Amino acid sequence: MKKTFKRVALSGVLRDKKNGEFLKAILNTLKDLEIEILCEQKLVNNAEFLKEYSSSDKEIIKNSDLLISVGGDGTMLSNSKKYGINGIPILGINLGNLGFLTDIQTEDLELRLMDVLKGKYVLDERPFLKAFLDSKELNSTALNEIVLHSGSVAKMIEYRLFINSSFVYSQKADGLIIFSPTGSTAYSLSGGGPIVDPELNVIGIMPMFPHSINTTPIIIDDNKEIRIELTDSTNNQSSELSFDSQENIKLDANCSLTISKTEDKLSLVHPLDDDFFSRCRNRLGWGKSIT
Repeated sequence: MKKTFKRVALSGVLRDKKNGEFLKAILNTLKDLEIEILCEQKLVNNAEFLKEYSSSDKEIIKNSDLLISVGGDGTMLSNSKKYGINGIPILGINLGNLGFLTDIQTEDLELRLMDVLKGKYVLDERPFLKAFLDSKELNSTALNEIVLHSGSVAKMIEYRLFINSSFVYSQKADGLIIFSPTGSTAYSLSGGGPIVDPELNVIGIMPMFPHSINTTPIIIDDNKEIRIELTDSTNNQSSELSFDSQENIKLDANCSLTISKTEDKLSLVHPLDDDFFSRCRNRLGWGKSIT
């Protein structure tokens, strides 16, 4: 049995009245256990019954020992980079669709939440990815993936790829996805990349529609650095760097990017019966007949 939580913050989105009822169920469970409640202001703005718990982001970071993220994976990504990177463990309540990062479903919400709050849970640490542009560290981080792309449909960019000091290849492609194990079930998956067990300490490299028939995804140890040198053979090619599809940075031609894991990690809170491959089977329909 792990430690119980004394001060719990709520963050998320409400898109309809039904979701409001789920949020009230979460609130009542916290009150039944006499847990101190903090609530992010943007959630309070959509749920008047949370007004007395309204808290600033700074108060949440300073005072809470668990954050409950209510919504889908997009909400979890935002909360991970706002709160999780500051050392607050996060539990996801799934009101979205796929929900690879969110564990607790609405049909068994109160019982499973009660178990977690009483100390029946496991902690799962996930790394973030960071990037340097011409040796200067960028402020943005990614939990899923950092993507280099042209910013235009059907327009290629040209780059050279290095792993540590080793030259790997030159490539023309729509872009390049650098993904963590967490991100293997996100953008990379839609491009045909491998699903990676989140317990592995690796980083994946996935070309996007490469102009080559012999380029495949690469999985490397996450202690290594990835360097990407953009070339200018296509007349001042433009490109962008995307962090979890939430932040975009425009890049000049002939720049150099270095991508690696961060020292900071996200602590995800899972119910005791959590199973990654069961989640994959349920979300992706593994084993279902085509008829």
